[in-house]
Amino acid sequence: MRIRRTFGVVLVCIVVAASAIAAEQTAKPIPPLPAAIASAFKASYPNATIMGVSREKYAGKDAYEVESVDKGKTRDLIYLADGTVAVIEEEIAAADVPPPVAAAIKADYPKASITRYERAVEQGTTSYEVQLKGAKVGSAEYTADGKRK
Repeated sequence: MRIRRTFGVVLVCIVVAASAIAAEQTAKPIPPLPAAIASAFKASYPNATIMGVSREKYAGKDAYEVESVDKGKTRDLIYLADGTVAVIEEEIAAADVPPPVAAAIKADYPKASITRYERAVEQGTTSYEVQLKGAKVGSAEYTADGKRK
């Protein structure tokens, strides 16, 4: 009798936990973008899928962050309300990292493995961020000429 009761309680807990996990994984609706942003995004990234949108401020102006995936690579963009791109952050391959940045990473973290490379362009300035495993820090940022940010 006690075993049946314990089994019943465990079964109920499993069902409740599975329901909670399924509810978390349910896709949330993506809020609509202003027409200028939607048009600019589609023109620049016709094959990308929008994964999320959030409204925020950038340099005191209304802006939208668009999180997307394109050919398996992530890309986050910040658009001003008029459709102008303010910031682009995108996942890149190791081969796309400039030699001065790659050399600086290797010199700074010789034993670490890199799990992700990103390129960011903001106000005409390009920088690179790497996610590290086996280092004292989880990530590091560099200017295009290999200097730490």
